[in-house]
Parts: sequence; structure tokens; C-alpha cells
Amino acid sequence: MNKRLSLALTLLLLTTILEACGSGGTTTSDPAPSAGAASTKAPAKAAEPVTITFMHFKSDVTDGIQKIVDQFEKQNPTIKVEVQPVKYDDYYTLLKTKMASGDVIDIFTLNAGSQTKLFADGGYLMDISDQPFMKNFEPNVIKEQATDGKNYLMPVNSSPIAVFYNKKIFKDLNLEIPKTYDALMAAAKKIKDSGKTPFALGWKDAWTLKMWEERDFPSNTGLVANQPDFFSKIEKGTAKFADNPAVKTTIEHVKQLYDYGNKDQLGVDYNGAVDLFAKGDAAMMYMGTWPLADLEKKNPDLYNNNLGYFPYPFSNDEAKNKLEFNPDASLAIGSKSTHKEAALKFLAYMGSKEGGDAWVTNTKLLSYVKGTNTNIAPAINDLKPYIDAGKIYNSQIYVANTSIDWSTQFSQNLQKFIFNKMTPDEIVKDMDAWVEKNHK
Repeated sequence: MNKRLSLALTLLLLTTILEACGSGGTTTSDPAPSAGAASTKAPAKAAEPVTITFMHFKSDVTDGIQKIVDQFEKQNPTIKVEVQPVKYDDYYTLLKTKMASGDVIDIFTLNAGSQTKLFADGGYLMDISDQPFMKNFEPNVIKEQATDGKNYLMPVNSSPIAVFYNKKIFKDLNLEIPKTYDALMAAAKKIKDSGKTPFALGWKDAWTLKMWEERDFPSNTGLVANQPDFFSKIEKGTAKFADNPAVKTTIEHVKQLYDYGNKDQLGVDYNGAVDLFAKGDAAMMYMGTWPLADLEKKNPDLYNNNLGYFPYPFSNDEAKNKLEFNPDASLAIGSKSTHKEAALKFLAYMGSKEGGDAWVTNTKLLSYVKGTNTNIAPAINDLKPYIDAGKIYNSQIYVANTSIDWSTQFSQNLQKFIFNKMTPDEIVKDMDAWVEKNHK
């Protein structure tokens, strides 16, 4: 396995630097005073207690993150971490509001790419490029997360984005793992004809639809339409949606997913979709590894014996349909933090093997820290052949340097299309008008 692949299954971060918090003075080894002599040596000054804030969007694993924080605090008794979990759909709006109002957050999660660039351009992020803990990650990962040549992020959560499937349902219907998009839809039709729901969709939580859209569209743009620089050109206003055939491909795909999804897809949230899949009411669910802890709790038999995981085949060219691996939650330190030393200790802990293993154990998610445990669930073993063969890719490299939020507008238009309130041509026209208005 080459270096790039070894990063793939190295699970998330959050470990520890075993050093005491800095003391106000140092002591020397002096000989004991003679009997009756008074000691003139002042006692070492204890480190002052400090509280740092940690705001994150991994609210689906809140309990696991708190266990990791408890472990860090036990090893650093003078540092208290105030954890602030926020649902992903609300996260960036709240973070931007806090930053704009001067409400300082010491540590917070960010996605690499457009969101990081936005905060970096605003001067809100501390440059951590030269911190020792950054050497605990594969150089390619660090390089991919850089913004304008600087690293403001420490990668934490490594996640494949793929399709969970119920092996029993597939076996009962004599279905094979689909290797092309048309094969995926053919399997969905057979599942629906059998009386089962093909896909568990929780699109009430907008991020679940955007998560799919932000991978199907860039993948088909960069690898099928052969326009890898499309999003960079969107940033500059020199590209048009009308000239990108992947736009209508994704529009067609979203309608097919909707037609093969559970009832009331836009009324069921992420947790509801996980429940449908856990109960065996749906055969497939496109998702990262985040639901694993819930699936184990809600249906141990499914989790241990009948849960499979295969790459999402976004195209009909089997050679292009590799396993998607993305950085998910990464950690940043606020440039205006007054507790940078304590914040750096927390990142050092999260970026150590101990912290990475703690992340894997407590969240059932993968860590990017080198050498961490990768045995998070039996289903993850299904991905090993793709990783070993180098059949992995990251669709987010195509959108990494785009700071304008094309995705929200596109997602809203896709929903209108689902309810026959927009046509594909109208979506293309609207997106080009939106880009013309919003490009830099």
C-alpha cells in the first residue's frame, strides 16, 4: 500500500501529548539545608487553570467526543474544555455569527476547501503549519488540506463516502454489488418491485442531500465531463453551468434517487433514515461511516452479520467508479484565541496515536493519525480490496479552492425540480445567473 493509501484507513484524531501544563518557574536540585537553617527557595508556581471552548459539528457522536475530552482533561488537569456540539445544518451560520460578533471560539471544526478559505481570508484562523503534531499525518493529506500554501487545519476524521447495504436483502433477491450507475438503478428497481424500499433518504436535514450532490456533481464534472478546473473557473466567473454536461447528469440522478427512496424523503431527517435502514425497511443508504455506532446499537445482528459497504458508482464507466475518501471534520484554532497554548495542547493530543485510537474507539470513525486502529466495524473490511488496489479518490479536490457557495443554490434548485417546480434547463439558466452575480 503506498503512502497515499495508508492515509485512507488511518482513523480520526484526538490523542495526547503527555506533558504537564507549563509552570510559572523552574526548580533546581539544591542540596538539603543544614539542620535549623531556613529554606529560602520559593515553591514552584502552579499553572493557572484555563477554560477553552471547542465547537464542533459532529453532533451525531457527541457522547464519544465528550469521552475523549474527559481523557484529555484527566491528563491535563489545569485545562477545562467547554464542548459545544452543533448540528451540521446550523453550524456554519452560527460559527460565522460568532466570529462576526467577536465571540471568540478557541478550537472549532472546519471542512477543508471553501469554508476554510473563507475563514482564512477573513483572518480568523491560526497558521499551524509548523506545529510538531502535523508530522503525525501523511504529507499528502496535509498538502491537500492547505489553503494558499498554509495549513490552518489539523485533519481529524477520515471517512469513506459509500453505500451501506443489507446483505440479506441482496442475497434474497440474488443481487450483486453494482459497479456502474445503471446497475445501481437496476438493483434499486428490483428491490422496489419486491416490496422493499431501495434507499433510506433523510433529506429533511439539508446536509444529507448536499453531501450526495457535492460528490455526484464534482465526480461527474472532473472525471466524466473531463472538466477538473470547472469550479476554479466558477470562482472567477469564466465557466458556465450550461457548458457542463454533468449538471444534467446530477439532475437526472437526484430524481432517480428520490423515486427509489422512502416516502416523505424531505420530511425524514438523518436519524429517521438510519432508523429505516437499521430496521431492514430500506436496502441501501449512501453515507459516511457516521451511522455505525447507531447501527450497532439498534440492530447488532445487521451490524455484525449482514451489513455491507460498497463504493457509490456515480458513472457508467466502471474504471472511474473508485472509492471516495474525504477528510471530514478537521480542527482549527481561532486566531483571536487568548489561550493558544492550551488549544495547541488539545490539538497535539488529538493528533497523537493515543488520541487517534480514542477517536476510533469512542466514535466508530476513522482517524487520519498514522498508525491508528482501523478496525471499527465488520463492514469496513468490504472496502479493503479497493484501498489495497489503489482504487480510491477524493472528489473534493475539484471544489477545494472555490469559496462561493454554489452548492446551496444548486441544492435548492434540485428540490424544486423534484417537485416539478423547475426544469433542468431552468436550473442551468438560474445557476449561470447566480454565478454571474456572485463570482469574485
